[in-house]
Amino acid sequence: MINGYWAHNAPVGYKYITEKGRGKVLVADEPNASIIKQAFEGYASGRFESQAEIKRFFESFPDFPRNKKGIITQQRVTEILGNPLYTGHICSERYEIDWLNGQHDALISIQTFDKVQARRNGTAKAPMRKNIGEDFALRGFVCCADCKTPLRSSWSKGRSKYYAYYLCQTKNCKSYGKSIARDKVENEVGSIVKDMKPHPALLDLAKTMFRHAWDQRLDQFSDAVFSAKRQIKTIDKQIESLLARIMDASNATVIKTYEEKITDLERDKLILAERAENRLKPQGSFEEKLEPALQFLANPYKLWETGQFIMRRIVLRLAFEEPLAYHLKQGARTAELSLPFKVLKENSMTKERNGAQERTRTSTSIQKLAPEASASTSSATWAIQV
Repeated sequence: MINGYWAHNAPVGYKYITEKGRGKVLVADEPNASIIKQAFEGYASGRFESQAEIKRFFESFPDFPRNKKGIITQQRVTEILGNPLYTGHICSERYEIDWLNGQHDALISIQTFDKVQARRNGTAKAPMRKNIGEDFALRGFVCCADCKTPLRSSWSKGRSKYYAYYLCQTKNCKSYGKSIARDKVENEVGSIVKDMKPHPALLDLAKTMFRHAWDQRLDQFSDAVFSAKRQIKTIDKQIESLLARIMDASNATVIKTYEEKITDLERDKLILAERAENRLKPQGSFEEKLEPALQFLANPYKLWETGQFIMRRIVLRLAFEEPLAYHLKQGARTAELSLPFKVLKENSMTKERNGAQERTRTSTSIQKLAPEASASTSSATWAIQV
């Protein structure tokens, strides 16, 4: 058995079918194949911060395969994320097979797989506590303004019901042990997100900028493909040279070293070929790729107000550059926006200043505009004014 390739049961995301002249063939099994693809790409991009979040993502699909007890174990998640079979290749230490092209369709690219392995082998993240679940969307994102440590979350029992709180548990901190009602913090962050809605004219500007970037990327495709093919030819020459050396070598250690180098070069070829194929023709049209981004930029609060844990986590990661500092009495500190919202904010403020100057010169009957947002620490005063 090689990564489940010859197993009686196909790996999650695949299924066996019988084709005339080929016998049993491994093919993608939808919708599980797309779910696994989203999990890999989400973890590689940072959309999912931990494997625990991927586990919850899988659990959100009722038909995703579970064990006999009806649960999805963390071990299952680990096995999926570490299986190179999803790249369309076969690897096996037992049979000494490295990145052999399989006869099945790939769900992800080798680059995506490598990014996932790099994250898995990096600093481990503590799994979400079972008693917390999806009750605290800001856990790990909002930090204490006094000590810059992420706020903890907990449920506290009152006389007749439980209450949700965020609190700082860093000793020697001014805010140590002082709790803040969950709804108070999350509603204030929600207000910040709500005020991020830009002026419609700025969205037209953003669309123009995206179109320009899209056209530039198209111009780069042909150059990238040519470069990849040239590098592949260079690698082929290196492999031929190493094979010749193996034929002349008699030392087992030297031969093994050459073989390992050839394996690395063959893998580099696969990555270059994959990159060239993916860049040869962009997938989807400009409009298909742009529309979801514009919808989010136009009103990120639409995702936030759903109240869904995953949706709110997506908003936090896409809208903010870094964790938000929150003070017990003063509330949320000035937020550091991600690049798209930062650009829209700067253009919005420039538009307001220019507009105010023009109206002041041409008419004295126009009411005075509201003052610009300042860097106050009391609330979401950084928000775009339109």
